[in-house]
Amino acid sequence: MSTPVIPEHRLMVHRLAEKWAEMGQAPPMPSDRLWRGSQAGKCGRQIAHQIAGDEPSNPISLSGHWVMGLGSAVHEMLAPAIQAWAGESNIKVIDELDVALGEHGWGHADLVIELEEPDRKVLFELKTINGFGYKKAVIDGGGPRHMAKLQAALYAEAVDADLMVIGYLAMENVGVGYAKKAGIDEIGRFASEWHYTRDEYLPWAKEERERLEGIALSTRDDGVTAVPRRFSLSDPDIPHPAEITDPKSGAWKLLDEAGNLLNAGKTWQCNYCAFQDRCVENHLAFA
Repeated sequence: MSTPVIPEHRLMVHRLAEKWAEMGQAPPMPSDRLWRGSQAGKCGRQIAHQIAGDEPSNPISLSGHWVMGLGSAVHEMLAPAIQAWAGESNIKVIDELDVALGEHGWGHADLVIELEEPDRKVLFELKTINGFGYKKAVIDGGGPRHMAKLQAALYAEAVDADLMVIGYLAMENVGVGYAKKAGIDEIGRFASEWHYTRDEYLPWAKEERERLEGIALSTRDDGVTAVPRRFSLSDPDIPHPAEITDPKSGAWKLLDEAGNLLNAGKTWQCNYCAFQDRCVENHLAFA
């Protein structure tokens, strides 16, 4: 049995990991724009730190860059297939489309499809996801993550789409036996999609666009500390207007006007926030 090389003697893999991390920078946006569509659904405090240009206290790790890089690689694989499909189907396809979101937002839509029969425009947003998340979405019936729906809704609103489609590509196939038991076909073992009409996605887009605009303007005018530690208004896991009370653990509380506790819980998102330690320090300082 071969033994892995100890860390101090690794010659190749750590250099590759470092270069992948360096290559994984977000694309620039116009100078008059303050927020990105990819921030949809996230905590207001995290968004504010990003808008303010603060240095992350918990930067993305090399392992995190690897996972994000896999998603980017999948998107790069799509371009040739998309163009071939468009040519064969005689449809108009616009991929990698930059879109303005509200007055101060900017986004990068994956794919816009214009159909002649029936005459309609489709916004397609593709997400890669781990095997556990895919099973939760498809087999358990949870559907796409709330943040994915909000981001896609912003793009669909921006391009005036008749139909919004969210696609999931799993980075791990559902097992053959498990798939048979769940009634999933071969493609469903790694790929699924969900469709939303204009009536469904427009309320999400409007609500989240207004929230992000509010965060951006508040940060610009009053700084980060003026922004609450809250997630989107329609988050199914955190009832509005609950606020994060302990950024270290992700604990949140929902209080009434008299300060009585109505609900409480924890969110996983704090542990994956690039500003968690900074938020913990601010929380202690301003509590």
